[in-house]
Formats: sequence, C-alpha cells, structure tokens
Amino acid sequence: MNELNGSGITYAASCEFSKHQLLSVQIQIDGPFNDDMLELAFPRWVPGSYFIREPIRFMQDILAINSNGNEVFVERFSHNRIRIKLPEDFDNNDTIRIRYKLLCTQLSVRNNHLDKSHLHLMPPFTWMEVTKGISKDRINSNHKIILAHPASWSSESQMPVVDFEIDPLTLEFIQEDLETTKWVPSGRDEFLDGIIESNGNKAILFKVNGCSHKLKLWDAGNHEIPENNVKELVEKMKLIISEHYALFGTPEWKEYLTILHLTDGARGGLEHLRSQTSMVPRLSLITDNIEEWRDLLSLFSHEFLHQWNVKRLRPVEFLDYDLNEEVHTDLLWWFEGLTSWLGDVLCWRSGAWSDADWVADMKRKLERHFTGNGNQHQCLSMASYEAWIHLYRPHSHSRESQISYYLEGELALFCIDAEFRKTTNGGFGLDDLMVLLWKKHGIDNSEGELQGLDWKRLCDGLRELGGDYMVEYVDTLVNKKIRPPIEDAADIYGVKVVSDNKDKTKNLGWLGIVFGNNSLKIRNFQTDSPCRTSMKTGDELIAVDGLRVSDNKSLKKILTGRANTIGKITISSQGKLSDVTVKIGLEPEYPTLFKGEGNAFWKDMKKSRI
Repeated sequence: MNELNGSGITYAASCEFSKHQLLSVQIQIDGPFNDDMLELAFPRWVPGSYFIREPIRFMQDILAINSNGNEVFVERFSHNRIRIKLPEDFDNNDTIRIRYKLLCTQLSVRNNHLDKSHLHLMPPFTWMEVTKGISKDRINSNHKIILAHPASWSSESQMPVVDFEIDPLTLEFIQEDLETTKWVPSGRDEFLDGIIESNGNKAILFKVNGCSHKLKLWDAGNHEIPENNVKELVEKMKLIISEHYALFGTPEWKEYLTILHLTDGARGGLEHLRSQTSMVPRLSLITDNIEEWRDLLSLFSHEFLHQWNVKRLRPVEFLDYDLNEEVHTDLLWWFEGLTSWLGDVLCWRSGAWSDADWVADMKRKLERHFTGNGNQHQCLSMASYEAWIHLYRPHSHSRESQISYYLEGELALFCIDAEFRKTTNGGFGLDDLMVLLWKKHGIDNSEGELQGLDWKRLCDGLRELGGDYMVEYVDTLVNKKIRPPIEDAADIYGVKVVSDNKDKTKNLGWLGIVFGNNSLKIRNFQTDSPCRTSMKTGDELIAVDGLRVSDNKSLKKILTGRANTIGKITISSQGKLSDVTVKIGLEPEYPTLFKGEGNAFWKDMKKSRI
C-alpha cells in the first residue's frame, strides 16, 4: 500500500457487456488482513434519496479469487452482505478479488444505467464496502477506481484523475479493446459520491469566478442535441452560478461537474459532492418550451445549491451516515424546502428567470398546495422524519393525509422569509440565515463539535438574527398541522395573491377528482371533494346524467353550468357498474396568482447580490 492508494482497495468496472446492459465489477483487496473472515456489504440506499432500494438485487454471478486466480469460497449471509473465509494456508499479504455483474437497466438519477451509448455509474449501486477483515483506517482512506469503456467514449467525474499501473490480473479482467480512465477519490464521502458519466459527447468547459465547470450531456434516444440551445443553457448556468457565489462567496473547491440526461419524459435530480446528475425531458432544452425550460434552470439551481445546504451543511444525523440502515431527521423541510425556495430565488435574482417565470412557477405550486389537505394530518417536521415511510411510497390517499416537505417546506420558508424581513425591518432575510448556519455548522468548520444542524442550532440561528419571536413563528409553522399563511406573507411583501380566474367558465361544476394519466380512473380526491364519501380510488368514471365521459375535456363540458346541482354519476367499481348521486360543487377559486410591484422587502428579496 502507499499514499496514492492508502486503503489497498482498487475498484474496477468494465463496460464489455453493455449490449446486455451488464456492468462487470471487480473489487481488489490487498493484504494485510486482521481477521480470517472478510465481509462486504452492499449499500441499501443512496444519499439524497431516502428510501431503502437494495441495489444488491441487481447483482449476479458473484465469485472470489486469490492472487493465483484460484476461486475462494464466497457466500451470502444476509440480505445485503457476503463473506469470504480465508483459507488456513492463505498468505496474509495476498490479494482477494471479488467479481460480479450488475444489471443496469433503470434510467434514473439514482441508478446505474448502461447501454451501447453511455454509462451512468452510481457508487452505492456499484461498489460493495468492506465491513470486516481489514482495519477501519484503511476503509476510510483513499481508494483506486478504474473504469474500462469504449475508446470513443470520454468519462467525467468530480473525482481527481490519477494515472497508476494496473496489475496483470485486473488487466485480464478488462477486455482488450476498451480504454481505461482512473481516479483516486479522497476519503469515504468523495468515494460514495464519485458518480461517473461515460459517453461519446465531450464535456463542455467554462469558468465562473475562476472556478472550472463541466457540462456532460447525454440523450437517451441518441437524438442530436441542439448546439445553440446548449449554448443558451450554459449562459444561464453562468448567471445562476454567479448568483450563488455572490451569496456564499467563491468556494474553495474549484471544480464542479453537471451531468445532464435528456429523456423522453423521465426527470429528476440528485446532488453529489461537487457534482450533480439531472434528468429532464429532451424538449426542456428548447427555450420556446417555456415551462420545461424554466424547470430545467430551477433543477440545476436546486442541485447546485445543495453544495452548501446538504453536502456541507448537513443534519447532525448525516455527519457519519450508515448506508445499511435508515437515517432519520426532522429537518428535511429545511434541507429540501429551503433549497427549493432559495434555488428559485437565485434563478430570479440572476436574471435566468424573469418576474413572469417566478409568478408562473409559484402559481403551479400553489395549485398543488391548495388541492391537497395533508396539512390537517401532518406537520413539516413529521413529514421530514417519515420520508422513509411515505415520500417514495405514496398511496391513493397520500394527498389527503400527507404533505411534501419539498412543496410545503418551500411555501413555509417563503412565509418565514417575509416575517424575517418584517421583524428585522429589512435587516435580514432567510438567505442570510442560511449563510450564517453554513458558516457555523458546515463540515468545513474547524470546530468539529459545531458541525451539523439540528433543531436547537437552527433555533439559535433564528434567535441570533430575528430574536425569540422568529423561533416561535418557525416552531408554529414547522411543528403544527397548519397551512403556511401565504396571503399574510404576500401582504408583508406589498403584493397580493389572488385567484386566477381569467379562463374560468362561469358556474363550472366541480367533482374534486384527480384521475390517473390518460384514464378516468380516480387516483385521489382534492380538498372538500363532493365525491369523497360516495366513490373510492380506483373507481372509473363512466357517465354524468347518462352522458358518456371520454376524457377530462368532455367531463369539463358536461359539468359546465352544473355547479350546485344534483347529478347522477355512473362509475365502474371492480368491473361492476353503479350509479351514485352527488351534489356537484362549484370549482374553487384558490389564491395562486401574485400581483403587484411589491415594497422594499420584496425588491430586496429578489435583488441580485452581484
């Protein structure tokens, strides 16, 4: 072992089975060993996505060999673990290699995906971690990583590229016509966050405030990526990045990688240390698709802001997280809600978003907010703590009994920012609190006992900038089952939030039903739906007063002029037709549209800090 590879562990992956979407993996563990039993565990979840995903389910054909290439017995002894009993005559300075294949078929920011055009490698979905058999210091030290890929591909990662020799047995593991790229991540965090994107597209390089940025693109259908639109995207990214730097200062870390996947319809984003993977429908790259383009910029800003809020300012529970067990925190409303709110504000401040963009985005969010009634049953702190149970496993009644700490957290923080500015007479906003907490409790803080954020430290920050009143205000919004007071916050900002009824049909009847995609099957009910007690999720709407309903559009026409009347609704429930009588409601008018020029608080909130 040496300083370059302090752990004595080398991880290798080879794309030779890309046509079968199988990735070949090898883990080489050099001696010395401190036990005659070597154990490895496959991580069970991915940082930033709070759900037990069991990536080991994609593993097959596992075997272990020694330095002579002879097989060593390996067995599964738990749902995500393997163990290898070292032979009695085993040389303690020998090497053990574990080899297996991984199925890489799921197109998601959280998964491995391999085909003939690219590889997206997620470390927790690829590498098993050594849990027994070598010293803990080695496990937390530097590892070597090798990726073998087609010669026409180039590979990008936030990990530093380092050249080193590959031993003969590993060379035999790698197909001859493949090229290799090699990295040496520094420590466990960088190792687990060391995503890799390998494809035939060269990375686009640019700089902001002396920091190097890379954009690595891939289209899932091998469609041509429009060059002019990419140039426009890069210019908007520069604006957004500059606004982040104006708030937090130019970071000590000088490199950042953005991986962007263009798909038919899939979307999502996941933050990593000095990198992100974002996924959007390919039409999002067309600037004339206003809503999708706005979402693309918002997604980039959100994941970039996570460099400060999550990756460096962390919940105390995530300072040394265990990827084999659920790790709960009641602060996800802050770590995701604030990132959503401030990420969009920075889009707005930078000029990447217009005033109209911000208003349109808030309108869409408020429509989602008002059509659910989960606030009656769940508060933000509980929604955060129960993320492992609820967020990634919604059921038919989720909108009625649960809230999203993303959406409701963002709206609550909008209100908190307004109250902050009012209480301090414009002295501080929520962005100032974020900077304060990051400086005091980020992982870069040399005072280790202060690292990590919990409720007490958040309250201390609130008290320092806004006094006891702000602690009480936030406590109520976060720990009580209430709706964020959006209209009150708007008044503080000197704007109004009103109903958007410009396209509203007079006396339009309303059933308060949300249907599934391209169907008339009931997915869930909106707040105060008149159908809630007479129908259930999964029922299919067939007709209203004998008139056949074919889609949402025909339903709207049938309900025109029917508000506050009695209707006979024909439904199919488990294949049986029946009629139910419903008092058709009047379509609610929710306050979703912001209007007005705003006062000094409003203008300061959206003012560029550059």
